[in-house]
Amino acid sequence: MASASTGVLPSQTLRRLFQSGHISGIEDKYINPASIDLPLSDEAYRLESLFLPLHGEKVRDAIALVGGVSHSLKSPLEVGVPYLVKIAGTYELPTNVYGYVNPKSSTGRTNLFCRVVADRVDMYDALRPEGFRGEVWVLIRADSFPVLLSPGQAVSQLRLFDGKTFLDELELNLAIKEHGLLFHPEHGKIGEKDVRRHADSLLLTLRVVPGETGYECRGVNKILDFSKLKNYEPSDFFSPIEVRGNRTTLRKGSFYILTTDERIMVPPHLSAELRAIDPRFGEFRSHAAGYIDPGWGYGKDGSACGRPITLEVTPHETMMVRHGQTIARIRYESMKGVPEVPYDEASSNYTVQEGPKLSKHFK
Repeated sequence: MASASTGVLPSQTLRRLFQSGHISGIEDKYINPASIDLPLSDEAYRLESLFLPLHGEKVRDAIALVGGVSHSLKSPLEVGVPYLVKIAGTYELPTNVYGYVNPKSSTGRTNLFCRVVADRVDMYDALRPEGFRGEVWVLIRADSFPVLLSPGQAVSQLRLFDGKTFLDELELNLAIKEHGLLFHPEHGKIGEKDVRRHADSLLLTLRVVPGETGYECRGVNKILDFSKLKNYEPSDFFSPIEVRGNRTTLRKGSFYILTTDERIMVPPHLSAELRAIDPRFGEFRSHAAGYIDPGWGYGKDGSACGRPITLEVTPHETMMVRHGQTIARIRYESMKGVPEVPYDEASSNYTVQEGPKLSKHFK
């Protein structure tokens, strides 16, 4: 598997950025196959509203404009209230490197809204242009239940690039022919002619099957401590989704853990990202996290036939959905190199995921 001349930086290159001082003040234990977990510092503020810095403005200079009041992470985040927490570490990227950020899987599965803001960058989740230098912060809002966070925990992950990453049509066709990329639930490859496409992405559909569809959270007051793994009963926060035939109803104001019908493979020389779905497919947000590491659903030798992707769905309107309905789109990207340890060869909470799966905090 040949690596691209430019693309997503793999773990071994990320480690060199730590060693060279381009990223400092955090340990290399935060390095993943193709991303860096962004640990929280102990500096936090309760805000009146979300915000974006203006182009050229430092984040710190805007805190007073949104009523920022110092907050201790020893206290839980209130539901519906935005907070701003500084990311630990110092970030001085090389002149040809830029970054994008995604919430981590466990963040999305607990309906924790997270958007990174950075000095002089007037958009969310971006360390741009190339050669970014400055402070990095994360806006956090608990949307379903109070959440307790601690310094050193990470709710977002940073991917770094040194050029074009997403596959063109030829590269995508070759990857489908060679690896499959998408598989039926019965593990058979979905061929090049049968894969449905939208712009630079492949479309994914929803699985609605009795007993396998997912979970609903209408909101609870119980606090979820992010440091406690495999600690909570699912029934304290979520209810199983009721399915009639091949359909169910998603309620406006609720939060859902669902799954794709397709099994998704990401070969080690590629990575992937779930992209925002065209609103013509429906009024909903289909995911909160979205980044998929190289090696996902690949196994050790490419024989794993993919793995379903858990979706974190927020409907903007009450809507009936059915099995096979278009729910998301996935875009594949080139790695600059194969990571030292691809996802399926590393230890993770989600390598055995075979359907809708709650976050690592649940039994």
